[in-house]
Amino acid sequence: MIGAVVLAAGASRRMGREKILLPFGRSTVLETVLETLAAARVDEVVVVTRPDLPAAIEKARGLGARVVENPDPHAQMLVSVRLGIERVSAGAAAVFIWPADHPAVRLETIDLLARSADPAAALVPSYRGQRGHPALIGRGLLPGIAAIPADEGLRRLWRSRPELLRQIEVEDRGVTLNLDTPETYREAFQEQDLDPEF
Repeated sequence: MIGAVVLAAGASRRMGREKILLPFGRSTVLETVLETLAAARVDEVVVVTRPDLPAAIEKARGLGARVVENPDPHAQMLVSVRLGIERVSAGAAAVFIWPADHPAVRLETIDLLARSADPAAALVPSYRGQRGHPALIGRGLLPGIAAIPADEGLRRLWRSRPELLRQIEVEDRGVTLNLDTPETYREAFQEQDLDPEF
């Protein structure tokens, strides 16, 4: 069993609009991520979002995800990660940690990571040497997330123990495209052979 935590609580600073609700593909950024996970047959999905995003909450629930509201969306992303993994079933061998502002990741990449899941390792996709998202964290590493200092990120898991990290090289530029600017939004559309609407 594979689970996923989709991080959709962060505020949009440079996009001018709520980026997880921007059009992408046939739907929105958030829905695209959830549809990719469904197509990859990921067993359980938890979306961590802000309480002030009722449209995102409705879309996530409509696609079968469990929703967790982060009451402090300005906190470090690690807070959202912890809230999400607390809601994933204990039977999950590994859990995707997927920031929702990376919607251009291909289904084949998710399939490859899921087939390579290891309860004792963290798998990170890499495009031409650049690490990206989503990470797939083995069940055995999840308890260690609670011990990470609040001002640090998931990388702390493997900084002290690099043998826990497996970098998976993929021909998928989408793993590195974070929709932080209108430019990266357009680039993500181009990766999907779509016309941007921003």
